[in-house]
Amino acid sequence: MDEPRLPVGERAESEPSGTDIPEIPEGELHEGPRKWWTRQNVLLVVFFALIALSVAGFYIQRGIVQGYEHRGDRYLDQKDYDRALKYFLKAAHHDPQNPRVVFSVGKAMLALGRDHEALQAFRSSFRLGGANAELYLYMGFAENRIGRPTQAELFFTHALKIDKKLFAAHRELGMLRLKESDLAGAESHLLQAQKGYSVEKDPELYEVLAETRVRLGLNAGAAVTLDAILKTSPNNEKARRAREKVRRALEMERLYRRIR
Repeated sequence: MDEPRLPVGERAESEPSGTDIPEIPEGELHEGPRKWWTRQNVLLVVFFALIALSVAGFYIQRGIVQGYEHRGDRYLDQKDYDRALKYFLKAAHHDPQNPRVVFSVGKAMLALGRDHEALQAFRSSFRLGGANAELYLYMGFAENRIGRPTQAELFFTHALKIDKKLFAAHRELGMLRLKESDLAGAESHLLQAQKGYSVEKDPELYEVLAETRVRLGLNAGAAVTLDAILKTSPNNEKARRAREKVRRALEMERLYRRIR
């Protein structure tokens, strides 16, 4: 017997049909795994590589500059000023915008007696943002050596505004005040400077302070300073004569007080 036929266009429900396949969004269709070397990824890799090279170059450059600086400082401490200047100039060649390096160049030049060039280096360091108490101190040194004591005094005063315990600035101001016949001002600054220098390190400071105190009639203070000088230099005849003079003056002061 023949099987009944379905009308044309009709299908059994169980029969698969291509029209039943669900549609897949076009955005989810792709050909295999994605490639990492796309243009965008390559650009990112190049970008980060350039950053890495830049950072590496910065640290290499800084290491070179610091190496020259350390060698310059070592020669400066050894008072080999020509070699110190040589290495500071090398450091400045690699990092000309570094105020600390330019300042070091100025210090070496000042030690070599190249005062005008040193002052120019100090001014350059100042313009680069290196203003501090030590820079003002050295600018004062240079101005004083050139023969401009008024300018030097201004720089020493600025240095002390930043650091009141900068004993070298007190010393220089004391000497300048003495040249101006300001004995009280000289004694005040020299006394402060004395706190930073021993007799062995700076005997001239103690001798000038003692002499200034004698001239001011501060005999007790002069005696203390002269005793410190004679303790380290017992054969210092000038100090010994000054000490004897101060001793007699102190005896007269005690006698006068008893009479009163």
